[in-house]
Amino acid sequence: MAETSPTKDISFQQLAVARRSTQAVSDFLEKQLLGYLDTLRSLLLPERVLGKFAGSKFEVPGAEKALTELQENYRRLPNKPFDFPKEFETDWLGEVGAKLDVQRWEYFREISSESGKRTILITSPTRWVLAYGPGYSVSQAIRAFAHKQDRRGTDQLRQFVINTLVMQSLIARSGGLSSILAELRYDVTTQTHPAFSGLPAIVIQSQIPTFLPPEPIIAAATDLSGVDAFIELIDVESIRQLSDPFKQRVSQLIPQQP
Repeated sequence: MAETSPTKDISFQQLAVARRSTQAVSDFLEKQLLGYLDTLRSLLLPERVLGKFAGSKFEVPGAEKALTELQENYRRLPNKPFDFPKEFETDWLGEVGAKLDVQRWEYFREISSESGKRTILITSPTRWVLAYGPGYSVSQAIRAFAHKQDRRGTDQLRQFVINTLVMQSLIARSGGLSSILAELRYDVTTQTHPAFSGLPAIVIQSQIPTFLPPEPIIAAATDLSGVDAFIELIDVESIRQLSDPFKQRVSQLIPQQP
C-alpha cells in the first residue's frame, strides 16, 4: 500500500466539485465501516488472543505465545521515540480498552510553492487506523511524543504503544476477519506510520482509489483556506471502472457456451 496517492491533473475550478464528491463518499465509507466493525466487535476484543492476561475470566489457547511475541515486539522498538522502560509489565494489558476506534490516516508532504517549500498535512478520505480506545489518537500521540514532559503523559504514550501492538497481534491471528473485510471491499494491512519508526499500525483502506492534484493546486487551495492541510480526492472515474470480484469468481465456475 502506497503511503501517498498518485498525482492526477485537475483544474482549480474542478476542485470544489471533487471535494464535495470526496466528502460524500468518505462519510458513506466511514459509516459503513463503523457498522461492520460494530458487528465484528467480539472478534476484535483483546482477550480473544490474550485471555486472562487481558482481563478475561477464561483461558485462551495460545495466549502464552501471544504474550511472548508481544513482549518481544515491545522490546524491539527503537529507543527513539519509544524511550520507555524495556521491562514489559503484563498489568499494562488490563488497560487496553475494549472500545474500537477508527482514525483517519494522516501524513506530511513537502510541496513547492511560490513562497518556497511548505509542509502540508495530508488526510486520506479512505484510509483509517484501527485502534483501541479510549486513549491517544495517532495525531495526539505524534504531538505528545514531540513534547514529552510529565510522567502522566509518558504513561499515556506507553499505553498507546501497547494498544497498537495488541491490535497488530490480534489481526495477525485473524486471517478470516481480514478476508471478511476484503469481501466488503476494505483491505486490512499492517503499516508503519512515518512518525512512528518501528511501530506497526493496523490500517483499513477502502478499495476506492484516491489521488492528489498537482502541487500548484494544493498550494493555491491551502493559501485560500489559510490552513496547511489538504484531503486526498476520491477518483470518481476509477469508481466507475471498479470490477466485481464476486461476479468474476462465479462466472469462472460457469462453463462457456460452445
